Amino acid sequence: MTASILKQVSFFSGLNNTELNKVLAIAAVKRYTSGQMVFAKEDLGNNFFVVKSGRIKIFTTVGPDKKKTLAFLKKGDFFGEMSLLGGKLRSASAQAADDSELFVIPKKRFKMLILENPDFTLKLLHTLVERLNKCNKEIESMLYHNILGRLADAILDLSKDKHTKPVKMAIDQNELAQYLGTTRVPVCRAINTLKRSGVIDYHRGELIIMNAERLRSIAGKAD
Repeated sequence: MTASILKQVSFFSGLNNTELNKVLAIAAVKRYTSGQMVFAKEDLGNNFFVVKSGRIKIFTTVGPDKKKTLAFLKKGDFFGEMSLLGGKLRSASAQAADDSELFVIPKKRFKMLILENPDFTLKLLHTLVERLNKCNKEIESMLYHNILGRLADAILDLSKDKHTKPVKMAIDQNELAQYLGTTRVPVCRAINTLKRSGVIDYHRGELIIMNAERLRSIAGKAD
């Protein structure tokens, strides 16, 4: 493994070659197949992870039988830092949504990394603030938006990195329900409403945004 590989990961972009080589010395690369658990909620936190390739789902349980998807993480995103910084158990579960490769940094070496690299620490803080703001917006959405608005907002969020025209993404209704922290039935109804209105098309797990402006309006994000 060379420093040029790490330079392709946005999380490490602020580090110079000397700092990158220090990361290489302490990071291992581990592969996960689609569906494989990285760790479970309430596990003891021993490692910090950065996504090298693939996609990781972060989720928690809501009640006895529902799941709430908190995020889908892609190349350059990191996770697992909260239990390392606070010395607590994992607050959520992590699972490979696709075949994935992760940079894995042990707890002790992670602490050394944040103490010795100001750029790395600032990036960590900025991302934590972004995640806190996202959580606040989700709470506000759950309090004030109906299921249609929440679904529209979720579709926009999940498709923000898609660049096809029209925007397309593969996601099933169970995944959408978990992302919203609800069950499949109300999500199915909301999807059908958006389909009848010509806002989206949805068929066999593929969602297509047909009218992005209208979707933003329903999500409360119209200009």
